[in-house]
Amino acid sequence: MGEGRQIQSVVRALSILELYNSSTKELSVTEIANLLDLSKSTAFSLISTLAQKGYLEQNPRDSRYSLGLKLLRLGGQVRRHSILVRRATPFLEKLVQEFSETVHLTVERNGMVVYIEKIRGKNAIFMQSEVGAENPMYCTAVGKCLLAFMPETRRERLLKQMVPLERRGPNCITSVDELQQELETIRKRGFSIDDEEHVAGLMCIAAPIFAQNGEVVASVSLSGAKAGISSKMVAQVSETITTVAKQISAAI
Repeated sequence: MGEGRQIQSVVRALSILELYNSSTKELSVTEIANLLDLSKSTAFSLISTLAQKGYLEQNPRDSRYSLGLKLLRLGGQVRRHSILVRRATPFLEKLVQEFSETVHLTVERNGMVVYIEKIRGKNAIFMQSEVGAENPMYCTAVGKCLLAFMPETRRERLLKQMVPLERRGPNCITSVDELQQELETIRKRGFSIDDEEHVAGLMCIAAPIFAQNGEVVASVSLSGAKAGISSKMVAQVSETITTVAKQISAAI
């Protein structure tokens, strides 16, 4: 479908919803108006409509707005109707049962990793990886996996957008040349590792999922506290998760 005429009020309403993320949970009418360069009256009208329909909720204590439960319901419907999530879930559950760690299913959107499924294991630790959350690609196992196996032209375009590579965890790669070498290693061995690159104390191992046409469409990972993952377990997990990724690829 080609690009048609955009309806300004719809674009503005969606822009309001897109202001919210893991670090921005509440906003006032004035803040929204300033962020989107709208008049306060226009912002108030849009916010009131979104609140009436359940897409925003007002905090009665300070009149600030947060995302509403309607979005949670719609998000749940997207997940339930996602062929990838439905078909991958049985394999993800087996991974959790075998290793008792947290398993993620992710895709790439606009140069970021997006978590579309998460199953916590018994040994789960806190991670900012709830369904719908986004993280950088260059410092996460799932992101590096997607980068490594995507077409070169797209990879190069995304890498240019990521520069400079901001340091996250203590072992984070901040050089594009070093990252390119890491991606080449990932392509050769078939899986990726995040060893405290994104978050201190966290280790993650991921493998790519491919569509029938050979295009990488997702990645699956297992994450846990580095202190609880021995070198022997890394070898075992990497072998198992690579097999699971191939099984999911065959199922979609």
